[in-house]
Amino acid sequence: MTPLTTVLLSTLCLLLSDEATGYNLTVKTNHGYVRGYEATSSANPNVTYYAFQGVPYGKPPVGSLRFQDPQPVPSWEGVINATSFKPTCAALETGRVAAGSEDCLYVNVYVPKTNKDNEELLLPVVVWFHGGGFTRGSSRNNPSYMIEKPLIVVTVSYRLGIMGFLSTLDKNAWGNAGLKDQSLALQFVKSNILHFGGNPNRVTIFGQSAGSASVEYQIVSPKSAGLFSQAIASSGSTLNEWGFNKNPLELTIRFARWFNITSNDTKEIVAGLQKIDWETLILNSQVYGKFLPSVEAESPNAFVSQSTYDLWSAGKFNKVPFLRGYNNEEGSYGKNSYTRYGNDSKTIIPAGLNMDLNSPEANEVINIITERYFPGKSYYNFTNAINFMTQHYFVRGIRKTSRDYVNSSTPLFFYKFTYVTKENYTRGANGGAGHAEEGVYVWYSRKLLNDEDVLMKDRHTTFLSNFIIYGHPTPKKDPLLQNITWPEASEGIQSVDDIRYIEIGRNLVPGINPDHEDFLFWRNLFRKYAKSTVYSY
Repeated sequence: MTPLTTVLLSTLCLLLSDEATGYNLTVKTNHGYVRGYEATSSANPNVTYYAFQGVPYGKPPVGSLRFQDPQPVPSWEGVINATSFKPTCAALETGRVAAGSEDCLYVNVYVPKTNKDNEELLLPVVVWFHGGGFTRGSSRNNPSYMIEKPLIVVTVSYRLGIMGFLSTLDKNAWGNAGLKDQSLALQFVKSNILHFGGNPNRVTIFGQSAGSASVEYQIVSPKSAGLFSQAIASSGSTLNEWGFNKNPLELTIRFARWFNITSNDTKEIVAGLQKIDWETLILNSQVYGKFLPSVEAESPNAFVSQSTYDLWSAGKFNKVPFLRGYNNEEGSYGKNSYTRYGNDSKTIIPAGLNMDLNSPEANEVINIITERYFPGKSYYNFTNAINFMTQHYFVRGIRKTSRDYVNSSTPLFFYKFTYVTKENYTRGANGGAGHAEEGVYVWYSRKLLNDEDVLMKDRHTTFLSNFIIYGHPTPKKDPLLQNITWPEASEGIQSVDDIRYIEIGRNLVPGINPDHEDFLFWRNLFRKYAKSTVYSY
């Protein structure tokens, strides 16, 4: 008997059997009944699992609730049919298309059919936050790889762009609604996952890119303390400048002017924007820049009300075991926009320095960065640009927060992903692993081309699931993982700036200090030139 079946029977839930179509599962949550179904793995037709798609965790954020902090889902009558996806959260998709829906606060729950010696044993849980730059993306990840492990997978939809991050820095729109959606989803999981056979005290949050930054936001926010016990983050940080808006109120006022809302009263601005249909808002939402996470005004409900740079530096975060890393050519995502550095060299100055771009110091910074990353002013060199963007937009912030994690004496396991095949997902500049490359070895993908790819998938899902289940990516010697023992990042280091890691390529290779010269370069640059409070790094 599986853990899920045990819980179903113990709570007198309904199990309807149909030989032709499999099971219809009805689970009683704290809010009402949901009906799921038995699904077949896309990767292995011999593997089936239980799927509950479109389970509500929050009240639909529509009408007067648009831009507001999320509210818990109220109880419902009858049975919710959780056998198909709900619409994705409203977003501006490729081709300037407004897609999705405002009514989008749902989770998908996937439960393996695993046999346990102890039928009372509850399964560990992993909660996934998708990427997409906080402006797009969805929770429709196919769990066929991870579901073969003895753990429950939960994927979360959260508000994006203007719907999730518009802010007036006051009670009319506090801001960071999308991050608060994630936290509310974690509250829902904490309160309800037992009904699906999950262990509410063994919840790991996991994200990639903006989802990775989201994981860090949950770690630094006191509002999410106690809602998860571990974390995994791939290729993103709260300090990456693509995921932060320093002046949210200015952007909101300017955007309102676009719709001829001329009042400076934030209540009137929000009321005016709430009257506009969501498609129109989405289509115009990036005319002056992107709506992103920001520092909120102090309030009892504030999610983040201080620079996360300061929070990390002071050790003010939820100290849970952490597995994280990045890919060696993250910057390949910008392969269509790298020419901007040659068109305007000021664009290489980090926003976190808070500099006057016309100052003599700004020219000094341009020259210093140019000498290191664009020798001979080779701004139009694709390889140089990819290397710069990898460090500038990703690695710099990731290494900074990881250093702070090591200094907190909290378990951290670090990696650098370098595995490539002939048909790389993102086609890095030098044949390296581009941004999001590792995702095809976590979520089901038809892009796995050969036995080496399958081996990488098996390795990647194994060390991830080991961490989720045991709190360590290599709890014992395993030939699949080449019998390595993954060291904690702080193990045997000689300096506070050191970090131990595993390089994930065709082999798993222990090392120390990935991209260390770049790390020291940026650290020294910020120490010399950063002005006032640092928000991004």
